Amino acid sequence: MTVHRPSASPDLKPVSSRLQANIIAHPWICILFSLVVVVVASFGLSFATLNNNPKLFFAPDNPDLIYLNELETRFTSDENVVFIVHPDNGDIFTIENLTLLEELTNEAWTIANGLRADSITNFQHTEVAGDDLQVRNLVENPTGLSPGQLRDIKAIALNEPNLVHHVVSTTGHVAVVTVSVTLGEKAADAPLIMADAERIRDEFRARYPQVKLMLSGSVAFKKASEVATKQELSTTSVYGSLAILICLYIMLRSVASVMITMVVILFSNLSALGITSWLGIEFSPTLGLAPAMILTLAVADSIHILIAYQHHIRRGLDKQSAMAESLRINMQPVFLTSITTAVGFLFLNTSESPPFREMGNMVSMGVMLALFFSVVFLPSVILVLPQQRYRKGVKESVLMNGLADFVINRRKPVFTMVTIIFCVLSVFSLKNEFNDVWFEYYDETWEVRRATQFMVEEITGFHRVQFAFPAAEPGGIMEPEYMQALDSFSQWARQHPNVLFVSSFSDTIKRLNRDMNGGSAEDYSIPGERNLIAQYALMFEMSLPMGLGLENQMTFDKSAVRLNVLLGRVSSNDILAFELEARQWISDNLPAYMHTKGAGFDLLLGELSNNSMRGMLLGTALAMVVVSLMLIVALRSVKYGLLSMLPNLLPALLAFGIWGIINGEIGLSVSVVACMTLGIVVDNTVHFLSKYIRAKQEQGLTTVEAARYAFKTVGVALSATTLVLAANFGVMATSHFYPNASMGMLTAITVTVALVVNFFFFVPVLLFVDREGEGPKESGVLVGGGMQAEKA
Repeated sequence: MTVHRPSASPDLKPVSSRLQANIIAHPWICILFSLVVVVVASFGLSFATLNNNPKLFFAPDNPDLIYLNELETRFTSDENVVFIVHPDNGDIFTIENLTLLEELTNEAWTIANGLRADSITNFQHTEVAGDDLQVRNLVENPTGLSPGQLRDIKAIALNEPNLVHHVVSTTGHVAVVTVSVTLGEKAADAPLIMADAERIRDEFRARYPQVKLMLSGSVAFKKASEVATKQELSTTSVYGSLAILICLYIMLRSVASVMITMVVILFSNLSALGITSWLGIEFSPTLGLAPAMILTLAVADSIHILIAYQHHIRRGLDKQSAMAESLRINMQPVFLTSITTAVGFLFLNTSESPPFREMGNMVSMGVMLALFFSVVFLPSVILVLPQQRYRKGVKESVLMNGLADFVINRRKPVFTMVTIIFCVLSVFSLKNEFNDVWFEYYDETWEVRRATQFMVEEITGFHRVQFAFPAAEPGGIMEPEYMQALDSFSQWARQHPNVLFVSSFSDTIKRLNRDMNGGSAEDYSIPGERNLIAQYALMFEMSLPMGLGLENQMTFDKSAVRLNVLLGRVSSNDILAFELEARQWISDNLPAYMHTKGAGFDLLLGELSNNSMRGMLLGTALAMVVVSLMLIVALRSVKYGLLSMLPNLLPALLAFGIWGIINGEIGLSVSVVACMTLGIVVDNTVHFLSKYIRAKQEQGLTTVEAARYAFKTVGVALSATTLVLAANFGVMATSHFYPNASMGMLTAITVTVALVVNFFFFVPVLLFVDREGEGPKESGVLVGGGMQAEKA
């Protein structure tokens, strides 16, 4: 057989050859240098910090975030802890249950950083005695209440719009105590606040065993965020590592090879985490995914080098020669896959969410570190260890040869069948819808999720949209026109099918007007005189106890009122749609000076998900162009570079088709998978093409035999890496933090589909395009010259 020896690449070949030679000649120096890199990089972990604030998902210059922060500065903080009280007898309005509520409300004031505590017991009920307005707690001294007084309290509470669907259910079977608190920028106080809240909850559970007590609220979720971050960096990573250990041993059948690979993974992750900390990046649950991503590439690089090494040891080479040959045939494809993967992750910088940008940058660093440890540290350790014997993988060879024969000999029906399946899955990808619900980020193993789910179903909404209505001037909120306009919006919002509760100061003014006019239902309206409204507001405010003022509803100079709307169990699209409807209604019906827009974390998240998806589509397209250009240059072939786009792009499209069948909802985390996995699936394409081109150029094989050679030499390694990656991401899919679980599941699907695409779609395409006798004429980086030909 004539052996074709293509000329060497003028740039990379000498560098690559010198590096390989130095690794083989000086393994101990390489090991020492690798250890120095790990120690210096990982020292940065001493500066690592956690950020539990969900607002870190948004860029500091996000205009909607700035508006929300300004709103919370003008009024009081919207952060809270919510105690949910559910008595077994299904009636809050008993002496024992009201006593519990009163005691719990009083105790809630002691929570760290607490601003106020609100419940039905300290609701400021108004009554008129002669010409005097009396404002008092709705429930006082509950142990001395008569049955008639209990009935009156219940009637008042269940007919008060400021209470129903807010702190008490429509039937009075559930109530809540809401504690407003202040939090630092990074929510560092969340654990301290929740420690107080949990202590109080546990004390009241012991004292009132007949009542179910649960905790919810924004602060509870911030603590859950901290716990989720630690779990992703510890528990999930440990389980993923165990799954990888098992898969690696099945594929490599060598304890030493498995342990060395795990050390490469450990070094890569420690170094990437350390450098990330050196750069001042804060850790979040999203960043907790990065170690699993880095692990995948470290495994892929190591498997390719180790399987080739074992193959040459079985052929009778000594370990130095076997490792030299393994590095020779793998160095450049491994380098190219690492570069393209890093590029793919760098395009996560097109995301509007800083944690995803930071994750992309961290993984890009980790991928290159994994390349370094895989080609420098791993070979060096193998060389200094005693040479091992490896059993021949006869079964795997037989299976791979059988698969190659099946695909090659039946390429037309195989291509037709998989194309039909791919078309069907592509159609199902259109079924996916955008949706991100913050409290559903945590599955039902989290108490805060179960508590919030119960609260949403039984009493009130969790999705808050705030509207700050400006007046024409300071003090202008007392104008009848302003107050009537505020009330008209409240009434419109209450009629909306997705709205459960509206908190509006106009309701307080109407209640005061009614009470000051003998309690007539006809007088439950906005007065027509500014002075009268101002008098009512002043009388009411002066009668309020310390801590229960109106600063959470109006600004100090009376130039704006904040109106809160709570929505039921709705999707992020529903929240965005409501805000658009509200803005349109305001524009059509209110004076120009009152025009405003909604604000809230759920709105921010919905907008971010939609914008992120558009950004990821752009990022994926750009990454695809850049990666394809890199492959064209590396392969020195426009044809192969363009053909490589098919197996690189199809897996994400098909995976989203499968996702449309099994889930159908795309949130912020799922939206980045296409861009994120692009670099990972390129590994399959590059390694298969490299072996295919090597067979045609170095060994002069025909197209069919070159495809068979690629199957034989790299098929097992690609199957092994896919098994390991799918196992790792499959374990991640068991995470109790939904963004990571959904990302893990979809990524596992994508990498599995990528292997199917390469074997059953790309190979037939290669055989159709590369007719016999049309082998590539040029040399490429992947097939550097001066190499000894391998026997088929």
